[in-house]
Amino acid sequence: MRIQDETLQKSIENYGTPQYVFDVDAFYERYDRFKQVFGGEVAINYCMKTNPFLTAASLEKTDRIEVCSYGEFLICAELGIQPERLLISGVLKKREDMRVIMDYCKDRAIYTVESESQLKIIRELAEEYGIIAKVYFRLNCAQFGMDQETIIAILNSDMMKNIDFYGIHYFTGTQKHKLSKHAKEIQKLDKFFQKIFEETGRKVCNLEYGTGFGVPYFEGQDETVTTEEELLEFKKYLEAMTWNGKISLEMGRALAYNCGYYITEIRDMKVSDGRNYVIVDGGIHQIHYDGQLRGMYVPHMHVIKKSKHTKADTEQIHYAIHGSLCTTNDVLVGDYVSSELHKGDYVIFENVGAYSVYEGMSLFLSHELPAVVLYSRDGVLELVRRLFETYHFNTPLL
Repeated sequence: MRIQDETLQKSIENYGTPQYVFDVDAFYERYDRFKQVFGGEVAINYCMKTNPFLTAASLEKTDRIEVCSYGEFLICAELGIQPERLLISGVLKKREDMRVIMDYCKDRAIYTVESESQLKIIRELAEEYGIIAKVYFRLNCAQFGMDQETIIAILNSDMMKNIDFYGIHYFTGTQKHKLSKHAKEIQKLDKFFQKIFEETGRKVCNLEYGTGFGVPYFEGQDETVTTEEELLEFKKYLEAMTWNGKISLEMGRALAYNCGYYITEIRDMKVSDGRNYVIVDGGIHQIHYDGQLRGMYVPHMHVIKKSKHTKADTEQIHYAIHGSLCTTNDVLVGDYVSSELHKGDYVIFENVGAYSVYEGMSLFLSHELPAVVLYSRDGVLELVRRLFETYHFNTPLL
């Protein structure tokens, strides 16, 4: 269910534009949908890189939170999140950062290992703290993780002191719209787990699988792998594994994408060479849809009209909607068809709950960071970040 325009207008009145509004109840509904399909046997973990402003809210539903950087860990520590709820991941783990993280988490969190050098850092810190660190070995994909031979060699070596081989972590990318990709990956994992047992005598007890489920963003697109029918088929792939350990599904985009709104105001309009241009106070530095290319596609969006129409409501006009950046690339929508628009109208971009909050060029041209508001259907609008000026970050020291 979409947030009512009256509520969005109230948020605009309180916090201005541009701003993001995230519907916590819609976020929970997606969680419940997945949990209903997979049941209690499969854990569902939230990737906080998707949207850090939903991290605290996710605790009501998620089994664990995946933390992919030292900065993300500091957010969790600031929020007082218990180590038992954290999976410490990330391609790069610096010793000085891991010392702070392990001082906070000790053996209560789970850690991923992406390389032999990472294992060395975690092993030495675990020995220093007198703990056994629970570790996922990450199976490789591109720059992530280690290949099968390296993992098996480590498991057969003397490098496992103070290390508890918790399981395997596997993620190959996002926006995967075909179940056939998942089928191949799960079969690959099933065979690898058997290989680990045969060559090391160790059983893989846990699998952390990053689903990368694809979601629809633009007009004319429908849900694919996240429909109930497709999810039930995916569940069959998991049930068909000969391996019988515990499974955690790691999600972000599929959980959060449809709970967000980006609100920006039309501040200028003009006609050039017969083309209608709309200039808003936001831009591509603050909103990004995966797959969008110079405004080629029309995302799910609508306009809250502030001014009265001067043309018949039935007359449809073509507009190019651009942001406030000094670059020709700042095209939000290349061809938006609508009844007449006016300065002061608000353009509402929907389905921006995942990544859009910080995937754009936030510091380009020193524009402000939008306000961030959380909404729940008991009528509460909670400001969690004020509109924030960024020029400080781009001002050199004198």
